[in-house]
Amino acid sequence: MKTLIGYLFAAAVGALATLLWLNQTTRREISQDFAAAEIQRVAKAFSAEQVIVFNYKHKRSDLISTAQVSILGKARVFAGFDLSKHLRVIVDQKKRRVTVELGQPEIVGVDVFDQAYQYEKDWLWNRFSEEDRDSIARGMRQSVLQQAASSPLLREARDSMRDFLAAMMRGHGYAADVQFVGLEPTPQSKG
Repeated sequence: MKTLIGYLFAAAVGALATLLWLNQTTRREISQDFAAAEIQRVAKAFSAEQVIVFNYKHKRSDLISTAQVSILGKARVFAGFDLSKHLRVIVDQKKRRVTVELGQPEIVGVDVFDQAYQYEKDWLWNRFSEEDRDSIARGMRQSVLQQAASSPLLREARDSMRDFLAAMMRGHGYAADVQFVGLEPTPQSKG
């Protein structure tokens, strides 16, 4: 019985020593440069997305007639972060806390798909020109951007990025404080 208790005690001490050693090896310090590089590496692939249903109407009149179209469609809108505009990382080794400042998320892409022309009045003497078609495409895109800016997409991108960075820093043994600075973006797009 004494040998069994001895073996159990030795196993417990060994397990405790192993846990302490693992804790020391996983609690290494990270630098600000390392944290910034990790954030930049993963944030490029990070985005939030939302499908927006839209109804866009375009009308052009001249002296003789009117050309008009109503388009129902869907667009996939992507929001992300441009880290070249703002990224600041502060690592507090004593508190094991990383403070990350990012700019506001932006709409970085719009993919219009599933378009249905509901009503088109395009007569022989009043055809839609290439300029009309370009104007329709720009108008649809702007309509989608305005809907996206008023949707929860940008808030969801902030929340997701905050949760992601907190989990990433927690994996290194640090707490994360993620802040978003600057004004919220206006409905414009890069892509």
